[in-house]
Amino acid sequence: MDSGKLKGLRNNLILLAALELIIGLFMIVFNDKSFDMVIKMLGIVAAAYGIITFFAWLVKKDKSGGVPIIITSILGIIAGAFLIFLTEHILGLFTLIAGIFVGIFGVIKLPNMINVKKAGYKKWWIILIPIALIVGIGIVIGLNRDFDPTVSSILLGVALIIGCAADIIATAGAANAEKQLISTDSDKSEK
Repeated sequence: MDSGKLKGLRNNLILLAALELIIGLFMIVFNDKSFDMVIKMLGIVAAAYGIITFFAWLVKKDKSGGVPIIITSILGIIAGAFLIFLTEHILGLFTLIAGIFVGIFGVIKLPNMINVKKAGYKKWWIILIPIALIVGIGIVIGLNRDFDPTVSSILLGVALIIGCAADIIATAGAANAEKQLISTDSDKSEK
């Protein structure tokens, strides 16, 4: 892996770690209402998508593809209204979805570990520890749908913060591999 790719990987991991930390802290601090707020925000996004898609189609000169656009718009608005106004009824299902999300979130971290391993970081296996913890938390959240949403919110926040730690470890590994690559390149150029 070349130095430019490692630098890009490092920058992406730093941004992702910051986002995970902020959202994780939000989920922990506002644990009693965070699932409600997340569901309502998703509802607002879905409704806004439906409305914007419909109005964008209306102002287009070419009205081709109208039926799928109208159906997509209506479904977006209905889904948004469902999420906004029936939040209390969705919490159990949303907790299951959050558990699945956390499990997938942990598995998604595997390519970072593989990239760091390919780059030559010798302690790449350390990243497996937070990945296993994240997947375990996802399983706990998903299997215990009857959890109080507050507990699920805290566990989701903890999983995100552990994800932040995994990204920081991967960033350190990428930086270490980049240093090794630069020193190897400079040794070759001196000869």
